[in-house]
Amino acid sequence: MNGRALLDRYEASLRGLARKDRLRNLSARSGTDFASNDYLGLARSSRLADAVAAALAGGTPVGATGSRLLRGNDPEHEALEAKAAGFFGTERALFFGGGYVANFAVLTTLPQKGDLIVLDELIHASAHEGARAGRAEVAEVAHNEASAVDDAIRTWRARGGAGRPWIVVESLYSMDGDRAPLAELIAVADRHDAFLFVDEAHATGVYGADGRGLAHDFEGRDNVVVLHTCGKALGASGALVTAPAVLCDYLVNRCRPFIYATAPSPLMAVAAAAALDIVAQEPDRRERLAQLVTLAGK
Repeated sequence: MNGRALLDRYEASLRGLARKDRLRNLSARSGTDFASNDYLGLARSSRLADAVAAALAGGTPVGATGSRLLRGNDPEHEALEAKAAGFFGTERALFFGGGYVANFAVLTTLPQKGDLIVLDELIHASAHEGARAGRAEVAEVAHNEASAVDDAIRTWRARGGAGRPWIVVESLYSMDGDRAPLAELIAVADRHDAFLFVDEAHATGVYGADGRGLAHDFEGRDNVVVLHTCGKALGASGALVTAPAVLCDYLVNRCRPFIYATAPSPLMAVAAAAALDIVAQEPDRRERLAQLVTLAGK
């Protein structure tokens, strides 16, 4: 197929989307914000802006200039990871460029050949993509049914599965607004010697003590890995993966999306670190959000 014919095929696909009224276009921001992920209003916070301005004035570079394993490992990255590990109560935290790549990175690196990834059917596309690009077998189960997770693992074991199961869920599902039964899922994980990987994208900064998320009671355990995005309630960009130190070391050494990508901007590390302070020190932001949610639901 020559280049023109290939372009024609893409153009036909776009016309098909237009006929279904599903063709999307980029547009500038306008009007009142009812749709962004800036749940706490931190993206325009003066504290975040002041932290970034002070970092710039102090010599923090705009760009990392390389991957973390080469020239891109800045003190700001390490400071954020240390703060995040303390804030969320885990041994280590690792900073990625975004939530999508962090999900993809974890699921293509930590589950090994012979393992089983059990996905909630409504989990984010990044988890589906990462699971299918990885080396482990994949099973999808009914949404928010811990018994279905248990059954999937038992069935896999009965077929000879001898590796480690990985249970992958979101703590709060953005499209449906419901929460994962985390206490039941950690019980399933413990029963089957499995890992529980929780995406806290929509709960970080909003729920839990000081905005630590819905999985905080289990975070820090040897068999729990958690993803906290920085681009939603924290008002910055990037993502933090919290896990036992050995798993973070493994990601640094084996994770291709981490090894071969330019590190996130050190300024974003500064912003995310400041955001963690704000969510802990300004609970009125979460209270205001809860009031708006109640008002919208009336």
